[in-house]
Amino acid sequence: MNQSLGILGGLGPLASAEFLKTIYEYNVAESEQESPICILYSDPTFPERVDAITRGEDELLTNLLEKSLEKLCQMGVSKIAIACFTMHYFLPQIREPLREKVISLIDVVIQKVSNTEKTHLLLCANGAQSTSVFEQLLKLVKPNILLLDDADQTQLNDYIFKIKKNDSKESLIKYLDTLSRKYKVESMIAGCTELHIINKYLIKFQHQERCFHFIDPLLIIAQKVKKFLDA
Repeated sequence: MNQSLGILGGLGPLASAEFLKTIYEYNVAESEQESPICILYSDPTFPERVDAITRGEDELLTNLLEKSLEKLCQMGVSKIAIACFTMHYFLPQIREPLREKVISLIDVVIQKVSNTEKTHLLLCANGAQSTSVFEQLLKLVKPNILLLDDADQTQLNDYIFKIKKNDSKESLIKYLDTLSRKYKVESMIAGCTELHIINKYLIKFQHQERCFHFIDPLLIIAQKVKKFLDA
């Protein structure tokens, strides 16, 4: 049986749908039948991650994550990408056989950042920032990573939730340009899957005036999906 990629999405729905679209945009085979097999399981009913963690409901979300991963495994997927950074917080708590199937977005970022000497600005939602999701990244490559100050983090989080609701992208792009100049960086880490939507928009419309680029793990996986399936 051919190898296939499972995508746990719906967290939010637009980001995971865009990720699936990206995979096929970068893997158009001469024969349609040679394109990657992907199964998107989009479940927007997951409780809001930060609220659940704050209420001490780790076990609830861990169980929901396990059940979703199991459903994808029952459909025969070889590897799984979870299209939500904050959900990576629960990965250490799930059973090892399931965990081994997951392509860690954090690991993808670490590998990319470790191969550069640039300074990178970490962009993420409040949920991922307030948990230990990026702890390993910061531990391994901290000298090359800048974090937003509290005011900018709050504002970015507001913009991210607007993107979740399919709001205008242009205002966020202008804000990211401002951040690039303020923190004096050319590289930004897309530490929230909604930023994949922004990255795709920038690529599509070729915003020449922007002074930054993204390290976008969803784009990296999409571009080399067969390599990730073989790993």
